[in-house]
Amino acid sequence: MNAVAVIEAAVTPAEEWIDRGRTLAAKRRDVDWAIADWMVEGKAAGHLDQAGFDFLADNLGIGPAKLKLIHKAAAIPAHLRDTSLTVEHHAHVAELPVQEQIELLTEAKRQHWSDDDLRKQTITRKVETGRAAMLSPDEWDDHCRMQLQHAWNRASVSVREDFAELIAASLMGVIDA
Repeated sequence: MNAVAVIEAAVTPAEEWIDRGRTLAAKRRDVDWAIADWMVEGKAAGHLDQAGFDFLADNLGIGPAKLKLIHKAAAIPAHLRDTSLTVEHHAHVAELPVQEQIELLTEAKRQHWSDDDLRKQTITRKVETGRAAMLSPDEWDDHCRMQLQHAWNRASVSVREDFAELIAASLMGVIDA
C-alpha cells in the first residue's frame, strides 16, 4: 500500500491572532449591515425621521455621521453588496448608477482602497462625468482641495513661491489676484 501522509504546519500564535481579528472585522461589517437594514425597516414603518436619527444617535451610541452613512449605504440592495468592504465604502457610491457602483466597489476591493480613498474617487467620477451638481457642499470643498493639491504638485517652484507669497500676504484670508 502506498500511503501519502500530509504534514501541515502548525498555526502560529500570530496567525491565530490575525484570524481572530479577521473574524471580528467580518462580524463588525455584518452588524453594520444589519443596522442599515433595520433602519430601512424603521423608515418604511414611519419610525425614522430626523428626530428618529437623533434618538438613535443618543440611544445606540452611534454618532450621527456614522448613522447617516449607514442609512445611505442601505440604499444598495443586499445582492449588490460586497461584504468584504465596509458600509462606509458602499455609502460613498450609493448615489451613483448601479454599474458605476459595481465598478468602483470592485476597484476599491482590488486596490485595497480605504473608504476615504473610495470617497475621493467617487467625487472625481462625479465631476469627470458631468455630475458635479450631485456633490454635497462637503464633497465640493474636498473636490476644490484635491484640485488645488493637484495644481500645486504640478506647478513649478516659482509658481509655488508666488502662491505662497499671496497666502502670506492675505493672512489666510481671501486672495484678490
